[in-house]
Amino acid sequence: MKNTLHRIICIASLLSFTAGMADVVPYISIRSQGFNAPRELVGWQSLINRYDMDCVYGAFSITPEFTRTFNSYRLAQALFSNALECTGCDNRCSTFLVQGTKVANRDTKALMAENFYLPTDFSSEVTIQPRVENFLVDFNFYLGLDEWCDGLYFRVHTPICHTRWNLEFCENIIAPGVLNYDPGYFNGTLEGIYPNEYGINRGTMLNSFEDYIVDNRAINGVPDVTFNSLNNARISKCPLTKTRLAEVTAAFGWNFINRENGTLGISVRAAAPTGNRPEACFLFEPIVGNGHHWELGGGVNSRWCMWRAADECDDLSFYFDANVTHLFKTRQCRTFDLKCQPLSRYMLAMKFKNDVQNLLAGNVLATAITPNAQFASEYIPVANLTTIPVDVSAALQADLVFKFAYTHANFQFDIGYDFWARTCLKIHPRGNCCQGVFSENTWALKGDAFMFGFNEDNTNPNLLLADTGTALSSTENKATVFGGTNQWPIGIDGLAWNQNPGIDNSVAAWNNAVAPVSQGLFTKISGDATPTQVQTSLQPLFIKETDFDIDGASTRGMSHKVFTHFGYIWKERQEWQPFLGLGAEVEWGQHDDRFSCPGCKTSCVCTPCKSDSSSCNNTCHKNDCSDKGGKCCKTIALTQWGVWVKGGVAFD
Repeated sequence: MKNTLHRIICIASLLSFTAGMADVVPYISIRSQGFNAPRELVGWQSLINRYDMDCVYGAFSITPEFTRTFNSYRLAQALFSNALECTGCDNRCSTFLVQGTKVANRDTKALMAENFYLPTDFSSEVTIQPRVENFLVDFNFYLGLDEWCDGLYFRVHTPICHTRWNLEFCENIIAPGVLNYDPGYFNGTLEGIYPNEYGINRGTMLNSFEDYIVDNRAINGVPDVTFNSLNNARISKCPLTKTRLAEVTAAFGWNFINRENGTLGISVRAAAPTGNRPEACFLFEPIVGNGHHWELGGGVNSRWCMWRAADECDDLSFYFDANVTHLFKTRQCRTFDLKCQPLSRYMLAMKFKNDVQNLLAGNVLATAITPNAQFASEYIPVANLTTIPVDVSAALQADLVFKFAYTHANFQFDIGYDFWARTCLKIHPRGNCCQGVFSENTWALKGDAFMFGFNEDNTNPNLLLADTGTALSSTENKATVFGGTNQWPIGIDGLAWNQNPGIDNSVAAWNNAVAPVSQGLFTKISGDATPTQVQTSLQPLFIKETDFDIDGASTRGMSHKVFTHFGYIWKERQEWQPFLGLGAEVEWGQHDDRFSCPGCKTSCVCTPCKSDSSSCNNTCHKNDCSDKGGKCCKTIALTQWGVWVKGGVAFD
C-alpha cells in the first residue's frame, strides 16, 4: 500500500511538472531591495508615530543587511524549465543537456548543439545553480511635525546595495564530437576527397557550449559565410555585481487617530529611481532597485496596544502597515523568445536576400520558378534579433506587514508576517523597435536545414559534387531549440534527412544555368557513394516582428515572509535615545506551476504550435484567457533569507 501510494504521488508530481513548466521567462523581475516594510518598521516603532509630542521630533536609523536566495532550482526552472532533466519525484532539477542531431539515443529535451556551432555528435551536461546575494545598508529618517499639526510626519529612506548574481554555470563534456559538418549543412564549399567530402572541418567548430554562451565565440575562417557570436542573453561563469542606491523613497503622512492605545494614519509615498535598468547583455543580470521605475502611491500605518502592565514596564502591541504604489512606465532593454518556441533566443537565424542567383524551385524542372529569397550566407543567434528597447510598467505593487511587538522595560521583541505582490508587467516595444539588426522578410530559422546544394561533377574522379555550391531558400519555421524538422536519420516520406524533407514548403531545388542545361542541386553525407537531390523552400517563411513573444515575457511577483527582531532602547536618556537590535527574515517567493490568468478562474499552458504556422502569429496559447478577459502571466519571485543589524538614535 505504501509503495502504491508513493508511485501515485510520483506520477502526479511528474505530470504536474510536465504540464506546468511549459514555458520559460527570459528575464526575472525582482522585488526591489528597497521595498521592505518589515525592515522599515522593526526596532524603532515606539520612537516614531508618537502620541505624546507637541514639538518636532525624529529618529535616524542605519540598517546593514545581508540576503541570500535558496531553492536555486526554482530560478533554474524559470530560466530553462523546458530543457531541465528531472528524474523520479524530485523536481529540484537544474541540469540540461546539449546534444548534436546525430547523437545516438538523443534526448528529446536536449538543446540542439548545432545552434551553438558544435558538432552533430557533440554531447555535454550543463548545470546551473542560480543565486542572488545582496549586502545593503538602509538609511532611514523619520521627522515628526507635531509642532505644526498633531500626527503630521515626513520620512525618507534609501538603501545602498551591492548585489551579486551568480548562475554557477558548469559544463561536463560527455562527447566532444569528431564529425565534420555535411556538405551544404552550413556552407557551400567542399573539402576532402570523394567519397568523404565535407563542408566544415571539426577543428573549425567550437569545442564546448561554454565557448558559445560564455566566451562569445563563433566559427571563423569559413570562406564566404559569416557566423555571428551571441551578443545578448549570455551566461557569465563569474558572478556579476552591481552597486547602486536602490531608490530614494519618501512619505508624507498624517496620523489622524493618535492616542496612547492606538494610532491610525495615512501617507503619500513616492520613489525616485536610482538603481540600474536591464540591459539584456546577460541572461541573469544583476539588478539593484525596481528596474528604474518612478513610483507613486500611498500607505496606511496603524498600532493597537492590546495589553499593558500596571507598572507600564510591559506591553504587547499589534501593528499593521500597508504600502501600495504604481510603477510608472520606464525604458528597459529586454531579450524575447519567439511565440510558442521557449528558449528560441538560443536558436540560429539566417539572413536572406531578394537577389536570387542560380536557383529554381519546383518538383518538376519544367514548372520550377525562382523563389522570392535566397540564403545570404550569414548566421546569427535569434537573441541578437529579439533584443529590443521596451517600455515597462506595473499597475500596482503592494507590501503588507502584520507584526506583534512585546516590550519589557528597555527591551523589544518583534515577530510578524509580510506579504508582497506586484501585478503583471505591461511591456510594449518603444516605437519602431527594430530599426537595428532586424528587418522584415530578412531573417528565418535554420533548424537542421541544409543551406546549399551542389551540381554533380562526373569529370573529376576525386569529387562527386562540384566544389562550390548554390545557396538555397530553405527555412524551418517549426524548428525548436531542441531540434529541426528533417528528422535525422529516417527522414520523411522516403526522402533522406539531408535532402531537406522537413523544411517549409519543400520542393526540389534546381540551378538555372543557361548552358549546357539546368540540373538538380544535390547533397550527400560523408561516405555516401551517390548524391541525392536536395529540397528548397517555395516560399521561405520569415521571422516577423509580431513573432516576438512580448506577452510571454510578462511576469508578476508574489512572496510571503516571516521576520523577527530583538532590540534595546536606552530610554533613560532624555533628548537622545540610542537603539540597537538584531533581526532576521525568511521570504518564500511564489512560482506558478501553471500560467495564472488574471480575470479568469482557469489555468492555461503554452502549448506547441499547430500545424498551421499562421496560428502562432495570432495567438500563442491554445487555451489562453483572451476570451475570458484576461492574459496569461507567470508568477516569479525570489526565495531568500536575510539577517540585519538595526541601530540609530531618536531625538526630540
